[in-house]
Amino acid sequence: MNKHRDVAAMTDEQLEQLKRFEHLPDDCVVGDPLAALLFNMSVWTLRRTNPVPRIQLSARCVGRRAGDIRRKLRGAPSAQAVA
Repeated sequence: MNKHRDVAAMTDEQLEQLKRFEHLPDDCVVGDPLAALLFNMSVWTLRRTNPVPRIQLSARCVGRRAGDIRRKLRGAPSAQAVA
């Protein structure tokens, strides 16, 4: 069984989120479901491997900065690793 997502298998909502992500500012915080979609992994795998730093928004809500995600996808070090 192939665990990788196929574009044909994505919902219209997921495709729309991917299109909107391109226009978000780097400081925008996105939720784990979108970050997992961008990294082509499940939310659980994203939280376990933690490829980019988490941002705590409230007691039960976390997200990740769009700029950190973009840098990681391009192969550049994250802002936290540079600092």
